[in-house]
Amino acid sequence: MRKNWPTRRRSRRTPPAAAVALLHDHDFFLRCDPHHVSHRALPREQVPDAYADGAAAKRAYQLPAGLEPLGAPPVKVYEVVDHVPNPVWSSSVVSKEEFVDFADGLWVRIRSPLAIVMETRWTIRERSSRGEGEGGEGEEGEEVGLELVEDVDISCSKLLMAIVRAQVDNNWKGIHAKIVGRLVEDAKKGEGAEADGAAATEG
Repeated sequence: MRKNWPTRRRSRRTPPAAAVALLHDHDFFLRCDPHHVSHRALPREQVPDAYADGAAAKRAYQLPAGLEPLGAPPVKVYEVVDHVPNPVWSSSVVSKEEFVDFADGLWVRIRSPLAIVMETRWTIRERSSRGEGEGGEGEEGEEVGLELVEDVDISCSKLLMAIVRAQVDNNWKGIHAKIVGRLVEDAKKGEGAEADGAAATEG
């Protein structure tokens, strides 16, 4: 299951490094979920394997091939409480979420009650297309910018699959919009600061 959301805008495009850095801000990322209530990082004594060296952590958490963690610890583990009214769970759902920062984005594994496991790879990539009529930088109608790509893999019983997929489908646009909205806001602030600096220099 793949969800795409362009971050392009009519003025200066967001630098890829800034977009990736925002995904690596786990506190912000977790709060983008509309069902989020609270979260806390689990300490070393509760998740010692997450604090092992990169290769050991990859083996312990069975990370996908080719996923190279950045920073320390290689895997950050959170206990997350969500309010999710539905016919299966109680309204308060406690999950463990494993976060791995990588060069182009963020990989997350969510372990929820009833043996539901969801793995999501969030990637920032360059986007360039022509003739879509939305402007942007570039020449002769070329539209340039970034794209936020969400690849989702869900593992659960067949009885629950429709419910879990429906939650993903209902939530993804709102989550993407919050992330992209923050990127646009930060870019505007950066442009304003540059304009103020240029005016001061000219003065």
